[in-house]
Amino acid sequence: MRRNVSRSRSTAGLALVALTAALTITACGDDADRGEPAKSQKLAIEVTPHGEDGFRLSAPASVRAGVVEISLRSPAGETTHDAQVVRVEGDHTVDEVVAAVARVGAPMPRWLIPAGGVGQTGGGAVGRTVQRLEPGKYYILDTDEPEGDRVKSYAETGATAALEVTGDPVAGELPKTDAKITAKDYAFAVSGLKAGKNEIEFANAGKQPHHLMAFPYRTGATLNDVKTFFTEEGNGSGPPPLDFAGATRTATLDSGDKQFVELDLERGKYAFVCFISDREGGPPHAVNGMIVEAAVE
Repeated sequence: MRRNVSRSRSTAGLALVALTAALTITACGDDADRGEPAKSQKLAIEVTPHGEDGFRLSAPASVRAGVVEISLRSPAGETTHDAQVVRVEGDHTVDEVVAAVARVGAPMPRWLIPAGGVGQTGGGAVGRTVQRLEPGKYYILDTDEPEGDRVKSYAETGATAALEVTGDPVAGELPKTDAKITAKDYAFAVSGLKAGKNEIEFANAGKQPHHLMAFPYRTGATLNDVKTFFTEEGNGSGPPPLDFAGATRTATLDSGDKQFVELDLERGKYAFVCFISDREGGPPHAVNGMIVEAAVE
């Protein structure tokens, strides 16, 4: 479900490789402070180093269906990681899932459903989200990747885990938030954002899968500059109009899903972008115009 953007402007845009940002999507405060339902389940995921350059992902084998708080602990260092959750219908292996996710722009199999999870999380940090998980068979993938072109994601080199979501869903609601970001086909509706830590309801009201990448503008940049950069072959000329080091990214949600996330945003203008393709395949949604300017006061 990952569509990332390179830290080098020569491969940014449609190349969609790894961000340089150390990104943490973290839910702050204790359960009572943020109004989290008492019956929410806990799903703790951890990424650990493995071998010289590899990583492994560990998680419980099962969790009760319903509202779940998902956490991701990232190892110390400069690398970033994520925990993309996917549900599968039928008897499909993790290798099939990883192969399908790695095919950028190809049709998404009908048996594979992006189901949220924790977005890109910086080294040594813990990212969290709260969402619902329906009963079924799932896999968790670290779809982040090292710097460079044509590199494999950590999931492709073994950072995966299997998960069974069992039983009737436990009753509960997501935490209430003042800020909301709703993905549509092909735009974002944004309200309630402020400078600092934002508790946000991120929802997908479209028919296609979506995620959110938020890029701070560089000084003097305009929305037209951003659109040209992401849609023009070769990314045009001159320096990028965006600060890739300050970017944030959520996990990918399927149509109709939503989750509680927290984004730490500085004052200024942001480009909200989706790099996921339609289920039928094709260019990333940014090419279809899913680039929105958002002001954080």
